[in-house]
Amino acid sequence: SITTLLLYLMAVVLPPPLAALAAGVSRLVAEFLERHKRGSLPSDIVTGTGRWVFVAVVTAWVAHLPTAGEGGKFAVLVAAAIVMFVADVCSLVFELAPIFGDPPTHIILTTIKSAGLIEAVQYNIGILVALAVEHNFWELILLAVPFGLAYRMFKDIKEVRHSTRQLLESLADAVDLRDPYTGGHSRRVTAYCEAILREMKLAGPDVDLIISAARVHDIGKIGIPDVVLNKPDKLTAEEWAIMTTHSARGAELLARYPDFARGVEIVRHHHERWDGKGYPDGLAGPAIPFGARVIAVADSFDAMTSDRPYRKGMPVEKALHILRRDNGQQWDIRVVDAFLHSFTQPDVPEANCAQSRLDDQVRLTTPV
Repeated sequence: SITTLLLYLMAVVLPPPLAALAAGVSRLVAEFLERHKRGSLPSDIVTGTGRWVFVAVVTAWVAHLPTAGEGGKFAVLVAAAIVMFVADVCSLVFELAPIFGDPPTHIILTTIKSAGLIEAVQYNIGILVALAVEHNFWELILLAVPFGLAYRMFKDIKEVRHSTRQLLESLADAVDLRDPYTGGHSRRVTAYCEAILREMKLAGPDVDLIISAARVHDIGKIGIPDVVLNKPDKLTAEEWAIMTTHSARGAELLARYPDFARGVEIVRHHHERWDGKGYPDGLAGPAIPFGARVIAVADSFDAMTSDRPYRKGMPVEKALHILRRDNGQQWDIRVVDAFLHSFTQPDVPEANCAQSRLDDQVRLTTPV
């Protein structure tokens, strides 16, 4: 994405009032197209738009400070880039921290780690373009080559990310196929997570991150021996201890890929419990990453309703009853409520609706 470059140029080239207007209108359209499709509330669109306007105003104010000479102009443009980055990250923290429950420092550090290089390149290009516009418009022609190279770099990075994601998803599918009783598990859990997040009216990059994490949440099972993973009886205490290492193993595997920097914590903690009795770290309540809380509900429901070598899967009605019963103890109340509500329809018995949706999701998400 080159949105950072575009927003920076709006702020440093246009007068502050016009920069705010251009940023607001462009982001409003983008937010509406992206979030309205997911059924998000108008407040979500306003929040995203307001963040862009705030960043544009602050950056434009710095960029249009009085300067003396070319050196002064360059210094102001650099200062504007720094201010924009800080304002962008800080506003992102205020937007995401209350929703996802991540510590502000964690959001800041992972944002810098995952997007710092790309952001730096965009700011450098923006500074060069702004200087060319200020000094001699025709100098923009000289920027065609570096601009083209930067575009190519972004395209290559996007392709690498897509290939990496496909590879990890293939590994997740391979894990599912090792156990004939849980084939398609990761895909179904992903579908349930999508339903929960849609019901909670959430959208944006962090929601996409949760969906990606759900798709590979059990990837750590690739290191669990078949004798444990496919045992036809209940696991012994020793075998259970081995099985419980899969979430930490998965996090360690994903940590090797910078694009999954924030998803690592989601995968690691998807077996934590709201009451602190989960694993691997015994986190409780809001200390559990929001994405992990979402996956925990979806994962538990699919585990309860799936067949195992030593038992048949529960009826959907019974699984939903357990979710209600242990809501607020094992799982986040908000997440469970959203999941339960996604199974209801007007004038349709909940059990029938739940079974129908389960059947639909299994048909849609099971590989052919």
